[in-house]
Amino acid sequence: MRIDYKIYEPEDNPFDLLLADITHRCNMECANCYIPNRHIPDMDVEKLYEFLKKLPDKITVRLIGAEPTVRKDLPDIITNVKKCGHRVSLTTNGVKLSSLKYLQSLKNAGLRSVLLSMNGADNKEVYQKLDNGGEYCEPKLIALKNCMSENMLINTGTIIVKGVNEFSLKDQVDLVRRYMRETGYRSRLKPLLRFKGVGNIGRNMGQYVSYSVEEIEDIMFSTLNEKIEKVDASITSNSASDKNYYQLNDLYIRIVDWQVDDDGVPDRGNKRRGRITQDFKTAPHFEHAKDNEFGY
Repeated sequence: MRIDYKIYEPEDNPFDLLLADITHRCNMECANCYIPNRHIPDMDVEKLYEFLKKLPDKITVRLIGAEPTVRKDLPDIITNVKKCGHRVSLTTNGVKLSSLKYLQSLKNAGLRSVLLSMNGADNKEVYQKLDNGGEYCEPKLIALKNCMSENMLINTGTIIVKGVNEFSLKDQVDLVRRYMRETGYRSRLKPLLRFKGVGNIGRNMGQYVSYSVEEIEDIMFSTLNEKIEKVDASITSNSASDKNYYQLNDLYIRIVDWQVDDDGVPDRGNKRRGRITQDFKTAPHFEHAKDNEFGY
């Protein structure tokens, strides 16, 4: 379902999933980051909890940043979002989740779903090019393995860049499968692996030409020699979109559509994914990011 761009009062929120930018600080400097401004104060979480209590329906709150794990109070935030009656998920670069003790503290607080950014699978050279640091490869691998050992709901996010890491699609599939075997991974839902081209918002690596959904789909079919079936998003754990989902025997793949309209906005009017504004209202995610309230 599509909606017109507008700002909604919390009581009128139409979205199934809301992204909460709880901090603009980060422990990495990725080339593809869409939040280059690091000087914005952290979100006032007491106001966040007041806002969440006003929502008319139970939703998923996705804690994002820059990097949400730099907040020392993240376990408390997770606990309180749950107390407000909502599901909670975390989008992270994974560096701090390389500590099993830290991950367990988030799980004990109520976290069950994690989206890990992994642009190069286990290839240090790709992380050097896209994340400005090959040294990030190892902690990300440990983080993925830790999440699987704790049977978290796993999502991974990978940017496919022309001439840089087309091979990362198959490498990521192989990596997740290997760790599933090594950890004895068991979860109520299969892992979901997301692949997308270069984004159109923020520090968007404009020197690269972005792949289309169809081009990434071609890479998927040409590199994965197995049965791949297009499926409805409702059978996955994802509520951000309703298209471009594929089922393999043991995992799901989503190809993210960064196609933009004449105003440069991708995925305009998506009813499923919204964003919490600076004054604690809600708005369509990408339109709001393009509107640049936070001064990116």
